[in-house]
Amino acid sequence: MLALVAALVCSPSGAGDDSCRLRIACFNAENLATPGESTRLTRFRFEPARKRHVERIADVIEAIDPDILVMPEVVSKAGVEAVAAILREKGLKDFRGYHVDGADSFSGFDVALFSRIEPDEIDGSRIHINVPKRRPARGGGAEAVADEGDGDDAWLRQPYTFVDDRGADRSEEAVLQRHAVAYFTVCGRKIALLGMHLKSNPADVGANAQRTAETRIARDIIRRRIVAKGYLPIVLGDLNDYDPDVPMADAVRKTQTTVLRDLKNYDETEQGPELVNAAARMPRVADRYTSHWDFNENGVSDGEDVFTMIDHILLHRDLEPAIRRAFVFHAIDLDVSDHYPVVVDLDLSRKR
Repeated sequence: MLALVAALVCSPSGAGDDSCRLRIACFNAENLATPGESTRLTRFRFEPARKRHVERIADVIEAIDPDILVMPEVVSKAGVEAVAAILREKGLKDFRGYHVDGADSFSGFDVALFSRIEPDEIDGSRIHINVPKRRPARGGGAEAVADEGDGDDAWLRQPYTFVDDRGADRSEEAVLQRHAVAYFTVCGRKIALLGMHLKSNPADVGANAQRTAETRIARDIIRRRIVAKGYLPIVLGDLNDYDPDVPMADAVRKTQTTVLRDLKNYDETEQGPELVNAAARMPRVADRYTSHWDFNENGVSDGEDVFTMIDHILLHRDLEPAIRRAFVFHAIDLDVSDHYPVVVDLDLSRKR
């Protein structure tokens, strides 16, 4: 009896099953490329700096110690494999990297997943991208399945219009080029992660219109590819917009779109938003920033720089009771990335 009482006292909320504890994170690696790799948008040109960048990214993963990590802005599968190899050298042998070859031919940016938990195999693959046409992975092979969508892929393209700087009407078409979907069964619960990197620049009219169109596609993916398969959605990554419902450290900048509210309310037939922003569980508003725009490009933090929260983890409201902690890991500097990881700790044994 004494042993039982001691165990209950030492175990938070009386739950001691570590198999139900889950740490999820997202972290924009800022153009992760391996030495010798050809990139259109180059951050580090030379081999020593690229090697150091890969090492530092692995250091960040080692420090935050996630079970599942979504990482935008990787250039190729080679970078994912390089980071995973370093993690194994560090003794973190249960990490595996999963790579999605994105559809963004301009930047070449892809979305990666690092996970200690093997994703569920769905339709013959463990990681998916939803783009209009099936595309082979660069360098051969087809690691990611490009789901073409019920015989009709029109929903994977969204038109949008805006007025450009010269006052001319512009009509364009959006594809959700940089995203990945992975499904997991943890502690008997089915969850699916939609990791995304939406169009940047929340102050630009054209970018805002494109991001809004990308969001319409994302909402369809959630409904068609996640909820329809019986999984609870978690949407995370570099969403490049602000949440008007969650105050951030920068009180000046405000969203010019409905992107975050649309993502949270992906099913308009239901009452209220289906997703909640984990950032609301961060006690200090001053901690709510995930992006460092080095405005004067001097490589240090100073008064001219901009710190905003554009990276988010949005969880289904049924998972809200499972949230134990949410925080932004600020213990890195600009030689690693211009973003900071967002981390959420869950206890999936907790239910409504």
